[in-house]
Amino acid sequence: MHPVKNQLEDMHVPSALSRTYFAELDGLRGFAILAVLIGHISINTPVWKLGLGNIGVEIFFVLSGFLITTLLLKEKLKSGGVSLRKFYIRRALRILPVAYLFLTVLLLLNFIFKLKLSSLSFITAALFIKNFNLNYENEWLNGHFWTLAVEEQFYLIFPVVLIYSLKNYIRVAFAIVLLVPVFYYLTFNNIGLFYSNSVIHKASLLFINLFQRGTASILTGSLLSVCMFKKLIPAQMKYHRVFSLLLLVFGICFRMYSTDLIGNEYVSSIIFSLIIALVIFFVMTSPRDFLNISLRHPWLVKMGILSYSIYIWQQIFLYKQPWGNSFKYADSLLFNIPMLILAVHVSYYYFESRFLKLKTKFKQDYTQIDKY
Repeated sequence: MHPVKNQLEDMHVPSALSRTYFAELDGLRGFAILAVLIGHISINTPVWKLGLGNIGVEIFFVLSGFLITTLLLKEKLKSGGVSLRKFYIRRALRILPVAYLFLTVLLLLNFIFKLKLSSLSFITAALFIKNFNLNYENEWLNGHFWTLAVEEQFYLIFPVVLIYSLKNYIRVAFAIVLLVPVFYYLTFNNIGLFYSNSVIHKASLLFINLFQRGTASILTGSLLSVCMFKKLIPAQMKYHRVFSLLLLVFGICFRMYSTDLIGNEYVSSIIFSLIIALVIFFVMTSPRDFLNISLRHPWLVKMGILSYSIYIWQQIFLYKQPWGNSFKYADSLLFNIPMLILAVHVSYYYFESRFLKLKTKFKQDYTQIDKY
């Protein structure tokens, strides 16, 4: 039997994923970007300690893994294969234009306001390796590019494995999620060869840098999609219609306070990602679910559609504004939030939309899920 068919013979597109667009997931993305905004607005206040920014980012990661895997598996089932060329073109058109536009604007601001951002800071952001902290400057203004780096590195490696060997992809995904905390513990507690052998120590640090923060959350969402396609979890489950909302609230509360209780940031993040994956499953499989209905509110959906633009531009408006004390109220949120709204709308409707229209030329009829 043909190897592709052999891999897919036990897989079917679940009824919950047969649609071409999921408004509720755009709504969840809208919720996530709100968490990021509140988190960044609240810096230097007690609210900052709740970690809402990290919560929003981790929701984005789980959603990204779930959606990308669903997109690829649907294409593979429909056509028997996946065009990696078209996949990477779509990803590039979605992510790169506004990212490089932001860096160009930041470069100008760096010159005008003498911000003293280093060349290395721009290079690491532009090459999407910000998560490696190569310049050790911990800059704020383009610091959020670490999340883009995590996603871009994920796209370079994991879709290829998923397409050519689903079995190996599942093994690798589970191994990473389970092994990172072990490597983290052995390396940072200076145990055995992970401390005494410099090669093993450096290799372990590289492994942790690549997969500790973000990638495991993306893989959690990805594995949820795989489980749904392989029918390893029931297509529908009976539960109270507010259960998913309560689960989301529990997950957020857990993430806020669990790191201090558990003593391990990574374990806390993974458990939270698992909870978010369950929330996505319950929301997707029950149209009458209370959270599903709430997330499909037009305002939240619109926030979700604009969430990538908002995430890119918010960094210079909500904290440590480049124009700082240049004029009266320059650092006031009453000035900067309206300016952020204006920047996002101009960016999305007059710049990004051109690339999004071009992106549709590389899209299959059944890949309309790839809206983000």
